[in-house]
Amino acid sequence: MVEARKLEPRDFQFVEILGRGAYGRVAKAVRKETGETFAVKIIEKAHLKKENKARQALIERNILAKLRDHPGTVRLHHTFQDPENLYFVLEYCPNGDLMDLMNSFEGRFPLELARFYSAELTVILDLLHQRGIIHRDLKPENLLLSQDFHLKLSDFGTGKEINPDPDGTEINRERRGTFVGTAEYVSPEVLLDQEVGREADLWALGCIIYQLVNGRPPFQAMNDYLIFEQIKENRVNYPDTMPYDAADLVNKLLVLDPKGRLGAGNPGEANDMDALKSHPFINSIDIANIFTTPIPCDNMPDKARDSSDDELEVQLLNRENKDRGVVMTGLVKKKAGWIYKKRQLTITNQPRILYSDIDNNYKGDVPLSADVRAEIRGDKDFVIITPSRTYFFKEIIGDPQKWVDAVNKFIREHFGRH
Repeated sequence: MVEARKLEPRDFQFVEILGRGAYGRVAKAVRKETGETFAVKIIEKAHLKKENKARQALIERNILAKLRDHPGTVRLHHTFQDPENLYFVLEYCPNGDLMDLMNSFEGRFPLELARFYSAELTVILDLLHQRGIIHRDLKPENLLLSQDFHLKLSDFGTGKEINPDPDGTEINRERRGTFVGTAEYVSPEVLLDQEVGREADLWALGCIIYQLVNGRPPFQAMNDYLIFEQIKENRVNYPDTMPYDAADLVNKLLVLDPKGRLGAGNPGEANDMDALKSHPFINSIDIANIFTTPIPCDNMPDKARDSSDDELEVQLLNRENKDRGVVMTGLVKKKAGWIYKKRQLTITNQPRILYSDIDNNYKGDVPLSADVRAEIRGDKDFVIITPSRTYFFKEIIGDPQKWVDAVNKFIREHFGRH
């Protein structure tokens, strides 16, 4: 993570918003220098300060750094900051999340796929807990899907580091069940204001396995209060269609006493992690090689997540661009002779249309007048036509129509062309 030069927002072309949270957003972004795609988590400093959560952001960064070589979690590549935000540059998972995937199947989720993901999530949690980390907000939306549809645990914003003793027991457990998590997956000890440890993740594991097999969470109601009442009383209905071994595994995870859950025992005890990994519902899976084993499904959707229309403009993340009145900016390829070169194309309200290289070195302007217009010339190609010259461009990431519309609107507004 050591850089010759500290990264800045201007080093990235932000494409779209992937998600929003309490303290910021996650954006798909392309690093201009390399063309690599990342998911950049942008955390607003002002919100952290207002909610007194600055320490938790530091904990999240430390957890992500600690897990950089964990095959079942999203990898942290870089961190940097500016006066307004913290930036976590993370591995980009192109296939959405587990909730997207479950929703994309018509009818029941394939049982063998449910079995595989149950085993993979079990291994992810085992490796996580071995490193002294509990997630505390385990849910399908936080389980991203890699290029080959393997699970990648994400969002450690409510995570916590614990200190395992050499014999496998825990010290420094959280003394109070401060509410963190999502209603359908929260453990009873959190609701009852009791000590919270890694067993809370095992409870959520049981909820997710139930949902994978049955298509819905085990605890559902009209509001959170009623869900919490169901959880505290452990009111779970096991459908007749649910395979016995799956129901048995869930039943052994959804145990009110945290220490009684399968996987919660110390090494050598009857309910230790080895007992969980060898449960009949998942013991047919090659646990040792699970992260390299092909997904047991031939009809996986091409893309589990529909691309969002909510694009994040670079100027919203780049103070310099914002201050000089940027209307639109983005990474394109500009034709120079017989070749195309990467350029940052920028429309400003001065008014100007200029282009620079990826290091922000100025390269030229498009001369403006009422006779200038933009046109589409292909799937990715567009041109800006002036009385003296035609400028040829290729959109790298999105739809070139956005440039055509922006340029033509810009000329109308500033030069009165109709």
